[in-house]
Amino acid sequence: MRGGPVIKKMEMSRRFTFLLHALLVILLSPLAYAQVEDVNALVQAGDYTQAVDKLEALAESAEDITVKGLCYYQIGEIHYNYTHQYNRAVAAYDNILKLEKKGLAAEDLYLAIIKKGDVYSRVGNYQDAVQTYDRLIKLAPATHFVHKTGLQKIRDINTALADLREQQRVAIQYKGTPLAAIAQFQIAELYRNPSQLNQPEKAIEKYEALLAEHPEAIVAPEAKWRIANLYHTVLKQSRRAMAMYRKVVDDYPASNFAAEALYQMANIHRTAEKYSLAVPVFERLKEGYPNFWNMHAVLYWMGVCNEKSLNYPKAIEAFKTFLHVYLPQLDPVYLGQISMHDKELSEVETEIGEKIEKLTEQMSEVEAERLDAARSERNYVLALDIARNLVATAPDTPQAKQASEQIFTLQHLATIQNLREQLHQRMLTPIEAAHTLFQIGTIYERQLRDYPKAIAAYQEVLKHHPDATYSAAALYRSGLIYAEHLSTPNEAIEAYKSVIASHPKTLQAMMAHFQLGELYRTLNRYNEALQAYEATIGYPERDRYLAGGYKDSFSDRAQFRIGRVHYDDDRYDDARFVFEEFIQNRARSPRLAAAYVYLASISEKRAENRQAIYFYEQAETLLKDNPIQMAMFIEEASALGHFHATDSETVMRFLKEHQKRLSAKSD
Repeated sequence: MRGGPVIKKMEMSRRFTFLLHALLVILLSPLAYAQVEDVNALVQAGDYTQAVDKLEALAESAEDITVKGLCYYQIGEIHYNYTHQYNRAVAAYDNILKLEKKGLAAEDLYLAIIKKGDVYSRVGNYQDAVQTYDRLIKLAPATHFVHKTGLQKIRDINTALADLREQQRVAIQYKGTPLAAIAQFQIAELYRNPSQLNQPEKAIEKYEALLAEHPEAIVAPEAKWRIANLYHTVLKQSRRAMAMYRKVVDDYPASNFAAEALYQMANIHRTAEKYSLAVPVFERLKEGYPNFWNMHAVLYWMGVCNEKSLNYPKAIEAFKTFLHVYLPQLDPVYLGQISMHDKELSEVETEIGEKIEKLTEQMSEVEAERLDAARSERNYVLALDIARNLVATAPDTPQAKQASEQIFTLQHLATIQNLREQLHQRMLTPIEAAHTLFQIGTIYERQLRDYPKAIAAYQEVLKHHPDATYSAAALYRSGLIYAEHLSTPNEAIEAYKSVIASHPKTLQAMMAHFQLGELYRTLNRYNEALQAYEATIGYPERDRYLAGGYKDSFSDRAQFRIGRVHYDDDRYDDARFVFEEFIQNRARSPRLAAAYVYLASISEKRAENRQAIYFYEQAETLLKDNPIQMAMFIEEASALGHFHATDSETVMRFLKEHQKRLSAKSD
């Protein structure tokens, strides 16, 4: 749930903070720098009033306008991020803008304008926010990245407000159904996202309303986690965040968000230097959710906390596991999760190795036979612990290498074991039990790729909880497995039809209609495919935002597929009408280039060469330096027969050559 782009943005933010700190070192006198260090300590201690007073005094006494600007910037950040006194934040950024006539650097002015617009967004004053960003656009050269930033922020606000109105309409129209719950969640997400409506307090209000009206919704665990995370990372209210994280763990123990909540709870203790409180929470996370996506960071911070608590044997164990199990396979972008974003993997390896040598005490050997015995007894939790210790303590032995090959499979099997124990040992509510069984199915399907066992787990959901929304999800996932992995289309069709019949007002029903269209299309059952795609379009759109301002959805795909069905069935008039309407009505679709190429192909078949050339030119323009359009083009246009390229260079070369050939014919 945490992707690379999000982590990269976090690293950029940290580096920007580092640069500000470095600039202060250069510009400030030793006395003034000491005052800034005092301010940082005050902020960490939560004494924001005294921190602001010190910054205001420093700004008043500073002769260098850059120093003044930095002080006002810090004041604005304190009010924006900690005290939430947004009027005072605006006043602080205005103080920076007043320095324009005194020669303050343009970049400092740009940042102040951006932050002022962000404050207006935070209080829901989008008109003033847009006007502020518009000022940035007019002030910054068109080639400057902040000019594009201003344009993007205005576009994001307008798009979010339009999406808000649509989701509000869906929530009213489908009140009391799972679709309404999804719409309410989307509304809260729009308020939460800082690049959209940027109102965390409003987002919390919307998440809480969703939980009150739909306590058993599929998105309920994430909604509760989002509330906790907003208190934690945005509103800086650790006590309230900790209480809400505990509720996530207690209320949704089978959810991935329970693992996320434990990780954040442990980090709250760790950053407060309460290391003895952090360790058992990390341990609980490691044992209870062994396939947690950020396990490398869990192990590293366990080592740090145990070291700080003077528990060296446990620290060595954790550091060795991190060093030998996770670091060799770690993408460098994830080093930020352990506060080493500015280091190379080799530097991290050396640093941890030296730490282990420093802390090393004699560790008892772990026998490989114990691992085999634990696996044969299907005690995967124990087997996983043994395998980790074996690799960590004796990484160069043949037994450790064999264990290393098993670890990631064991993580998933151990998670299933824990979930099964919850089903038998805890008094779960029906929705919790359904979720737990569904979670088991998804692990078999997605991580272990054991499709028969995945189907069996999904069948348990249907058998014991037929009315739960998870039953719709289980049927849908079963259909995907039948269609994509077991090559049994008839079983897939039956599964999709069951979703639609038993849970018609769910997201899964909409997706099932689309998948039926896909199956019918591949089986050349064109009329049935058209009906299925039309049914997909009848549902509210669930948008997925892509780079470059593009927006994808099942409805977008379905409408495009309707054109493809007509094309494949030689109904070129119908296909042309659909693709022309698609281009006119879906200007933000990632499939625009592909639609133009289909129109070009239809024109070419009818010897309308100049029209074909025009469509190819439109496609070429869209595809140039546009990975989103290119990826969809390669996926969609391959069905035309004469496109077989899988790389952008070949595609662009083909388009140019094709236009040249058609031009020659026209001449």
